[in-house]
Amino acid sequence: MKKWIAMLLVFFCVASSAAVADMATIDEAVDRAFSLSKAVGGALVVALGEEIVYERYYGVQQKTTQVPVSADSYFRCASVTKLVTGIGLLQLMDQGVLDPDEDISTYLGYTVLNPRYPDDPITLRQLMSHTAGLNENASYNWQSSKLQEMIDVEQKAKANFLDVRPGTKYTYSNFGAGITGSILECVTGQDVSSYMREAVFEPLGIDAAYTVSQLAEPEDITAFYKRDGTLNVAPSYLLRQPYLAEPSPDTHYRLTVGSLFIRARDLAKLGMVLCGDGTVDGIRVLSEEAIAMTRQEQSLETTGITEESPYSFFVIRQDTLLQDRRVYGHQGTSEGIVCNLYVEPISGLTVAILCNGCQAVRDDGVMSMSRRLIGIVEEAFL
Repeated sequence: MKKWIAMLLVFFCVASSAAVADMATIDEAVDRAFSLSKAVGGALVVALGEEIVYERYYGVQQKTTQVPVSADSYFRCASVTKLVTGIGLLQLMDQGVLDPDEDISTYLGYTVLNPRYPDDPITLRQLMSHTAGLNENASYNWQSSKLQEMIDVEQKAKANFLDVRPGTKYTYSNFGAGITGSILECVTGQDVSSYMREAVFEPLGIDAAYTVSQLAEPEDITAFYKRDGTLNVAPSYLLRQPYLAEPSPDTHYRLTVGSLFIRARDLAKLGMVLCGDGTVDGIRVLSEEAIAMTRQEQSLETTGITEESPYSFFVIRQDTLLQDRRVYGHQGTSEGIVCNLYVEPISGLTVAILCNGCQAVRDDGVMSMSRRLIGIVEEAFL
C-alpha cells in the first residue's frame, strides 16, 4: 500500500511540474507576442465556460510611473464599447422597452430620416448591424455638434447620410453606434454610464464605466499611447474631465463609440455572457433569444436587411481566427490602443485582449498582435 501511495505522489509531482513548465512556455509565448508589437502594456484573459483558465499581464500602465499592468488595471476598450453597450440594448429589448425594428424616431422624439429616402425608417437593427446608411465622414463635429441638429429631417442635414437606402448596404459607422447610446438614454431616463453600471455591470460584480470619474480605483487607469510609442492621453488628463451623470442624448452619442474603461477579467466575464446562454454565475443577463440574435446572419428573409453584414447587434461573426471554428465578438482600436473580445460557443472559449499602446498593424482586418495571441490560445487550450 505504501508503495502505491509513493508511486501516486511521484506521478502527481511529475504532472504538476510538467503543468508548471507548460504554463511558463505559454507565458513566454504571450510576452513575445506583446513584445513583437512593441506593446507598452497589455492583458490576456482566457476562459472556458465560466472558469478563467489563463491570464497574463504585460508591461506598464504608464511609462513615466513604471507601475506594472495587473489584474487591477483599467484599459480603454475603444470600439469593444459598442459590443458592451449592445448588451444593455439587448436587455431593453428583452424587457420590451426597445423593438429592434421600430423607427428610431419613436425613441428620440423627433423624425429621423435619410432625406433621399423619406419613406424608409431607420431602425436599431440597422444601426447595430452598420447598415443604417450614416455617413462616417460627414460634416458633424464630435466635440460640439448636437445630435438632433445632425439627423432630424427638419434640419435637412443630407451630408450626414449616405446615398443608400437604409438596410441595403454595410458601412461601418461610429456615428451610428453613438446614436444607439442616445436612444438608450431617451428610453431609460439615465445617462448611459450610470445605466450600464446599474443594469449590467454591478449585478455581475464588474467595475467599469464610460467615464473614469465613476471607477472605484481610478489610480489604476492606464495611459494611452500612439503607434509610435509616444504618449497620446495621460491618466491625469482623463481625471480632470468633467462628467455630469444626467441624460444628455444630444451630446452623449459620443460615449458609446469607444469610451468604456474596464479591467481584463471583467471584460472576459461579459464575454462569458455572450458565449453561453446569457447567464454568468447564476445571474441572467440576457435571454437565450437575445443571444441567438447576436449570432444571426442578416438577410431579407430573416431580418429585412438586404445586404450581408458581418455584424448582428454589434457582434461580428469572424471565421479567420480559429481553424474551422466561427467566433463572435468585436475589435477595438484607437491610435495604438487594441482591444479584442471573442467567444467560441461550442468549446465555451472566451478570449479578452487589452493593450494600452502598440504598433497596431492589421492582418486581414484583425490586429496582428491579437492574431498571434489567439493562435497561442488555440494551441494551448483547444
